[in-house]
Amino acid sequence: MSASLQEDEAAALLATEAAALDGYFSETPLSPTPTYPILDTSFTTAIIITNLPRVNSTKLDKLVKVITKLVSRIGTLASTDDFSGVYLPIDSESDSTFGFAIVEYASVEEARQAVEVLEGYKFDKNHSLNVIPYQRAQELENVDSTAEYEEPQPEPFRERPNVSAWLEDPIQRDQFVIREGKETIVKWSDGKTEPVVDYDGSREKEAGVAWCEYYTHWSPNGSYLATLVPSKGVILWGGKNFEKIARFPAPGVEFVVFSPQENYVLTCNNRRDDPNSIKVFSIQSGKLLRAFPLYPKDFLPEGMTPEQIPPPAFQWSHDDSYLARMGRDLISIYETPTMKLLDKRSLITDGIHEFQFSPKANILAYWAPEHGNAPAH
Repeated sequence: MSASLQEDEAAALLATEAAALDGYFSETPLSPTPTYPILDTSFTTAIIITNLPRVNSTKLDKLVKVITKLVSRIGTLASTDDFSGVYLPIDSESDSTFGFAIVEYASVEEARQAVEVLEGYKFDKNHSLNVIPYQRAQELENVDSTAEYEEPQPEPFRERPNVSAWLEDPIQRDQFVIREGKETIVKWSDGKTEPVVDYDGSREKEAGVAWCEYYTHWSPNGSYLATLVPSKGVILWGGKNFEKIARFPAPGVEFVVFSPQENYVLTCNNRRDDPNSIKVFSIQSGKLLRAFPLYPKDFLPEGMTPEQIPPPAFQWSHDDSYLARMGRDLISIYETPTMKLLDKRSLITDGIHEFQFSPKANILAYWAPEHGNAPAH
């Protein structure tokens, strides 16, 4: 075969391939310049924890693990392949940490909660933590030390609504709330005449916001009405005009439980994959006191799935002093308001099936069915 004939066949083959690929290529010239996401230098999701123990490099990993376990209870850390979300700088000359850590969360809200929850936390017998937002540290760095000190002015007193106003009704009526379609309506009733609307969220409707989207719940003494907006959390209303008392961030919330004396509220989103599925808030301060997973550690028997066993419920003591939950062969009791484990250990209760607090005293009883040679007790 001649060289000319081979060249013609090669040219024909290339033409055929080019025709098959026609339309697959853009005529727009390529730009080799890469595009990068905008660098966020605001540090709004970062916090600084001070008054930590100073350790050398041999104990650094252990301290990082302890801190990571503590801070991850509050929210999701902004971890990557080469960053755990917790950074402890170390002095190369003295081979010692500086006594502080930088922690980064996945969201601004989680960082804010961490500042509130960890401030004053007793890390060990010699160290109580101090926590500030990273942005605050940046502000302090730029403070003019030569400027004259000006005493900050206290915020003006804001009187809280009278949450017992409904008891002052001149004709001694009761209140009840109904959910009808997308409407949430509070009504007066005397048991004799047609119920009368007291509040239907008209103020929020005019402002273009929802005062309830899912579920409502009265506190035990009727002081607060909790409405659930799953995209945001729980909102408490009270007083003569049903003013907003507080809002507790709890995305995906499905139900709430008030403490008997109305000092605390517990929220739950029923998500098995969320380590902070259950949250406990102080109603007075609005602070998140502690968060828990839906199931206690090692609660599910081997071979059983969450679909087969419901999560164990928390129970309050009659005076709000304690919050308890059943685990596997144990009861964990937490003291308020610190929400620390009572005596730093759970109460061992072999074979426990259920338990209950006394309605009048800080005493609890539990029941365990017969198992093997062990009688029911």
